[in-house]
Formats: sequence, structure tokens, C-alpha cells
Amino acid sequence: MFKTIYLSTVVLVLILSGVWHIAAPHLTERWISRANGIRLFGALLLELSIPCVWWGGWYYWVLFAGLTISGVLRLCFPQSSLRTVFPTYPNWVQTCLLVEGAALMWVLHS
Repeated sequence: MFKTIYLSTVVLVLILSGVWHIAAPHLTERWISRANGIRLFGALLLELSIPCVWWGGWYYWVLFAGLTISGVLRLCFPQSSLRTVFPTYPNWVQTCLLVEGAALMWVLHS
């Protein structure tokens, strides 16, 4: 039951983050152009990775690796975020990637 709640939360965070890129592009631009906003999201990703260590198994280890790598990069190196590397990167592409990642997580777990 806790695993289902956890996965639902991670999937929901990914989907909401993707939709937020489309629904509020100006706020998204403002948040991801500030180092503190990127660090905050990195810390959130690191917190979401913690339960994967206890549960183990290939699925949770892969999820742990993805969340941890992404979280550490955002927390420790906020200046090299995706938006600073690709300034013309459209918001809808990021939304598609986040929603596809959420769908892939859900399908692989089922």
C-alpha cells in the first residue's frame, strides 16, 4: 500500500510539474532562472528517492538512481540546469518529457 501511495505521489509530481510548464510559463521561467528554486526542487527529488533504498529491487534502484542523480545535479549545480543550457528549449517539450516519464514509471511498475 505504501509503495502505491509513493509511486502515485512521484507520478503526480512529474505530471503536475509538466502541466505547470505549460500553464504558468512565466512563473516557471522565473523559478528555474533562480538558483534557490532549482536547489529546492533538487532537495525534493532527493527526499523522494529515500524510500527506494528500503524497498530495493531493480525498479526501485533505477528510480533511486534517476531521482538521486537529478536531485544532486540540481542541488549542487543549479547554474547548469536545463534552461541555462538550452535557452530556447520550448516548455511543451519539457511537459512531454515529464508526462512520458510519469507514464513510463506507472507502466513499468504494473
